[in-house]
Formats: sequence, C-alpha cells, structure tokens
Amino acid sequence: MNKSDKFYTYFKKNQGRNFINFLIKERDEQIKSCVSSVFVDLFQDFMPSIENIPFSVIATNKYAQSLISVNSQLNILIVYKDIKGFDTKNILKALTTQLNKLDLKIKAKFLPLELINETFKDDFKAKSSVSFIRYICGSKAMYKLARDEINTLKTHNQADFIAKHTKSLLPFNQIPLLEQTPNLKSSYGGVDEIYALNCILSTLSCENQIRLSTLNLLDEKQISQFNLSLDFLLSLKSLLNLVNDDEIFSEKNIETITKLLQTKSTKSQDTNIRISQKILNSMRNLGLYARFVIAYLNRKNKAIYTFTQKRLSRTKCGLYAINDTLYAPLHKKPTTITTLLTQLNALADINYKLDISAIFYIKNTKADENEQESKKEQIKRLFSKNNAFCLLEALCDASIMGSVIKPMENIAHLPKYDGYHTLSVDDHSIISVKFLENIKDKFIKNLYDELCLEGKIMLKLVTLMHDVGKGVSDSDHAVVGANIFRAYANRLELSQNAVNTGVTLIKYHTLMQDVANREDIYLERTIFGFISKLGDKKTLDLAYILSYCILNATDEALYTPYTAKLLRKLYDISRESFDDETLLDEATRRVKKETSIKRHDEFDKLEQNIKDKIFKISSNLLFVKHNPADIIAIAKKANEVTDTSVNISNTQNLSVKIISAKQINLASLLTVLADFDLAYMEIFKLFDEKFFIRLEFNKNVKNAEILNLKAKAIQSLKSDEILKISRPNITKDEITFELNHSNEYARLNINTRDQRGLMAYVMSVFSKADVKITSAKVQTIKNRTRNLFLIEKSDMLCYNSDKILNLLTSE
Repeated sequence: MNKSDKFYTYFKKNQGRNFINFLIKERDEQIKSCVSSVFVDLFQDFMPSIENIPFSVIATNKYAQSLISVNSQLNILIVYKDIKGFDTKNILKALTTQLNKLDLKIKAKFLPLELINETFKDDFKAKSSVSFIRYICGSKAMYKLARDEINTLKTHNQADFIAKHTKSLLPFNQIPLLEQTPNLKSSYGGVDEIYALNCILSTLSCENQIRLSTLNLLDEKQISQFNLSLDFLLSLKSLLNLVNDDEIFSEKNIETITKLLQTKSTKSQDTNIRISQKILNSMRNLGLYARFVIAYLNRKNKAIYTFTQKRLSRTKCGLYAINDTLYAPLHKKPTTITTLLTQLNALADINYKLDISAIFYIKNTKADENEQESKKEQIKRLFSKNNAFCLLEALCDASIMGSVIKPMENIAHLPKYDGYHTLSVDDHSIISVKFLENIKDKFIKNLYDELCLEGKIMLKLVTLMHDVGKGVSDSDHAVVGANIFRAYANRLELSQNAVNTGVTLIKYHTLMQDVANREDIYLERTIFGFISKLGDKKTLDLAYILSYCILNATDEALYTPYTAKLLRKLYDISRESFDDETLLDEATRRVKKETSIKRHDEFDKLEQNIKDKIFKISSNLLFVKHNPADIIAIAKKANEVTDTSVNISNTQNLSVKIISAKQINLASLLTVLADFDLAYMEIFKLFDEKFFIRLEFNKNVKNAEILNLKAKAIQSLKSDEILKISRPNITKDEITFELNHSNEYARLNINTRDQRGLMAYVMSVFSKADVKITSAKVQTIKNRTRNLFLIEKSDMLCYNSDKILNLLTSE
C-alpha cells in the first residue's frame, strides 16, 4: 500500500474526523519502531530494559502540540546522559542513521540533560519549541527529568517570552480580515496562532499542559467548538498536503477535498460552498478564542487602565469607552439581542474600535424571539447612526450578524471565487458600509449628505444587503436578493417608496459599473437602456453612491481616477437623458419586454450567442410592438439567414415577412406589390447588419399564385434597377423632419393622404440619399397614412436633409 493510501482511506471512512490523532499515532509508531530496531541491533539478545538506558525521545514544537499535517516537519528532542557503561556516541550515531532512513521530515536534536537550561533559556524560538513536550519512547524517568528542567526554565524571562508571542496576535481591538483563500498555517485563526496560544498557556502554568478548561473562561460548548474547529483545520491542512502539497485553501482544491470528506449539499448550497464556509467559520472561531484567552491572560495580573480611568469611562450599559475603544468586563452577564442593540445605540455616535472583550461579550448574546417589535426599532436606530460600520463589523466578527439581521445568515463566511473578490461575501458587504460612511469623493459625498434620514437608513441597509441573494442563488443573486430585501424592509416598516427604491438598487447593484466599463456610454440606446431600469433621477443618485462603495470594498485599486471619471460621465449623461420622456418610455417598455423574454421557455433553449444578440438589437420599437415569442422566433431565423429570406402568408390578407443580411431594393418590391394596397409596414434593424421587414396589405392573392409572387418578390428585392415612380402629393406641412431628435437618430414623420405607390416612392428617395433606417412604422387608416422613421444620424444625412425634403414634397 502506498504511504498515502492509508490516509486517503481514513478520510473516506471517517470524513476526516480525529485525523490528527490518527496521524500522531502513525508518526509516533514509526519513530518508536525505528528506535526499537536500533537497540535490538546494538544489544541483540542482551537487550536491557528501556528504562535503564539513559535516553528519551521527546516530541517538541508543533509535533508535541498535535498541530502537524501529513507533510509537516517532525521536531524531536533526544535527551540523554553520557554514562560510562554505555557507548553513547555509537548509540546516537546509529539512531541518527536510522531516523534519516525514515521517509519523514524529521528534525532531531540530541542534547545532554544537563545542557537543557543553558540551550533553551535565552533563545525565543528554541524555548517556544519546548514550551510543551510529549513523550514518545525511551526512558520515562529521563523524560520526567527533562520535563522538570524545561518547566524550571519557563520562569526565566517569562514576561518577555509571553509578550513576544502575544505580539503576533495584536492589536486586540482590531480583528483581521480573513481572505476567502486563507493560508491554514499563517492566516488569522491558522495553526501559527494556536501554537502561540499553547506556548503561552503552557509557560504560564509552569507545567507541561495546555488545557483551556482550567481557566474557566470558556464554557463547555465554546471549548467543544474550539476543539472541533481545530480538528477540522488540521484535517483540512493534511488533505491539502495530500492533494496538492499546499497549505492555502483555494477553489482549485475544493472538488477533490469535498469528495474525500463526503460533504453533503443543502437545498441552497452545494458541497463546495459548504466546505469553504466551514473552514472560514472554523478559522474565525479559532482566531477569536485565541485572542480572547491571550488578552485575558495578559491583563489578569497587569491592569491596562487605572480604577479612576475605568470609573470615568464607564457607559450606562456597563461597557467601558476608553480612547474610543470599547471594553467589556470579563464576567459581564450575556444579554439578549434587543438589549444588546439598545446598549450599542445608546453609545456616542463615533467610530469606535471594539476590544476582543467586547466582541466576546457580543458573541455570547442570546436570541430573543419575544422581543421582535423592539428589535425592529433598534435595528432602524442602528442604521440611522453615522458610524454604524464599527458596530456592524463587531456583530460580524462575533458571528451573530445572522441572528441580528436574518437575511445575512446565508452569506456568513460565504466565499465568491470569481477572481475578482478576495473577501467572503459578508466581509465584503460590511466593508461596503465602511466606504458609505467614509466617502472621499466630494461630489458623491454631497449626494449622500442631501438624503433624508429614511433615505440614508434605506441606502445603508441596501449596501449591507446587496449580495444577500448569493446565499440562495449565485446565478440570479441580484433578483433573489432584491426579493429578500423587499420582505425584510417591509418588516422594518420602511415606507413603500423606500422599499421599492431599495429593491431596484439591489436588483441592479452592478449595473452602473458594468455599463461604464463594458458599453459605449455615448450611445443613446446604452443610456436609455440604463436609466429605464433605474426609473428616476433620485435612484440614479443612489446607484452612483452604491457603485462607489461596492467598487472600493471589492478592491480600492479598482476605483482608479479613470474609473471615477467614467462613472461620473455616465451619471451626468444619464441625468440629462431623464428629461426625454418619449425615449425613456420606449426604453422602459423594452426593459420589461426583455425581462419577459428571459423568462420564456424558448429563450432557455437558445444558444448563448443568440441570447446575447437579441439584447443587442438597437430598435426599441421591435420590443414594444412584438411579443416575446415573436422576437425569439425572428432572432432565431435572422441568425440562420446569410442572404435574404422571404415568407408570404395569405390568410385574411397578404402578409410578407423579410429578413435580409444584404442591401435590398424595397422600393422595387413595393412597386411590384402596389396593387395589393399597403396597409402596414414595419422595419427593424436587428444584429449583424440584418433587417426584419413586415408588410401587411389590405388585399390578398390567390393561393395558386403565391409561389409565383414569392419568386417575383425575391427578384425585385435583389434588383439593381432604378425605377421611375410617380411622385405622390405630399405637402410640406405633412412632413416633420427632426434632425436632432436624439444624439444618435433623426426622426421623419409623414402624415398624408393614402396614395398608390406612396411608400415605394419614399423608399426610392431613401435609397438614393443612402438613408439608413433603424426602425420604421407605417400604418394606413381611413385613407390616411401615418409614417414614422428613425434614421441613423450622419454628416451626409445632415448635408442632404433639404434635398430629401424637396424630393419628398410636391410643392
């Protein structure tokens, strides 16, 4: 069996539980076997009792503390007495040779008993390695002598020793952020921090023990949580060693690890996410407990503040506010969530730092199902503070955010492996609030300052909750999150207007940065598509503020001067565009239709490239005039067409549908079909320079003539012939030509008497002037024809505008 196979087998059988005990036993047995073989070889049939041989093999460093993983270095100390009756040098040489043959990373140190004190007392690293030791094999009497020597040296420069280990976990009033790809050894809550804790515990006891239970600081449940978290951390560290010879937990390792641990998915989360959440939660617990215990031990015999300072700084709720840092007395009784919020809200509205004692006090808070109404008011008060971030961060650090604000429960310790975010979703959300309360951009800060109190409460809640949907659905998290926000905001009894605005903001919380970075913000359709989703200027203001916060919280380096300038330009253009109500109405109706299309069963069956092309169609009128099924069908057909497709139907009246990828002679077709009396025409520019045209006539054709008519239609569309078409009678007051209808389009309206060949003539004029139609709607009712054309603006169009009008009018 391969040396790793037994480990894989253990993981599959036990899901990694208690793996560290299994590993320690395996390693100890290998070392014992090695030592035994040396003595059998040396003494053969005259092997004395192991107790009578003056040496002992002792585990030190992390090996002694059971903080190793599969690939860890194993530190051992071989303590001996150089007695004349034994050939000590030969024994040590043989041991060295055999230990080196083991396929293990063993670092052995050979030391006479009498040199222990001298060797370790002034070397911080070496002294740390023997702060806790563990017997492996050899003389137990020698082990006890070595242990006593080591316990004696623990009193030497004890304060300095503890201070150096404590320094690695400082400051106690600032919990470090844990990246979603943590190093299981060196990150917050990693093995190194537990090693420092154990060194301090063992040194202070002046005995060879590291038991948390003897301190009476943590209850049984908390000690159990600490032990389970540590067991999972060490098991996962070994798995990373086996799978990838790594100590950094990242997305690339998750799938293999999940299979080995046999983790089951839940209704809202797959197995990969559950593993990620579990390790982040475990490391947060370990980091918090380690700091709490070490802070207590450091302060136990050394008061950091005088009695007078404490008396003057004591708040009404029993916390101490000293130098803008909140402390909690060690034995302050836990309270309910509502009472806790009341206490926090009663504090001065400043940006506090919270000491680990205050975090732990918050962590011990109890649920209060019978105080929901009071809790609701206290939550609103919390969000009304100018400095709510520090308190929200404390709730997150204490792992009770989900108990206080229920929708945050599903994103606790939730990772987002997208190469973009570095923090878990809850940490990212909290940091977003930090940037909301500390806006550096003066213009954006002014927008925020102008908000009413409810507006600020709503926006702060939106900023915190903008990603809550990720805990339920990653693919459509914005929509899911918007619905979660609606329910929660209604429970808080925010006004309906505030609720609706918040829903829009969460639904489109990435929209502004996406449009600014990925689309041409100088295109009119881009702008109107953007603002139609937001609805009004006030929501635009809020979206701008929210985008600033989210971008900075993701990575401050993302909010470059260029990005800031781009967002501001998008904001300015969008604000001006809200004044064009006609185009805004079209764009709004288009957005609603796009939503319906996305929900359509046929849309799900389309290839992704066709889906993308549908939403790139520039003509809003196509979306306004057609239902989702028709738009999907038109897009599917257009994607297939490489030349020109003509479809003729002849039920109640003659109907012609054309999709073309090439320039066509529409004037010629309309001349051929003039006898059938055109009643309706629409033209829409699609994608890939393709057009869709629909012609409806008042008359129909005999069924026997359809094939012949189709052939004539195709021939006329491809014809290069310039037809001489009689000019219809159109007066100047029947034509409106708006060259500056918008930034991108001119608009031509013709409202005149219906005449034979009218539209064929108009199309011929457009062809001669190289007019590019984006969309058109032509309708004849009661002998009056009403025609609307949206035309792409160009320098040539402006130059030929008078000529076009002259060709169209008969005066």
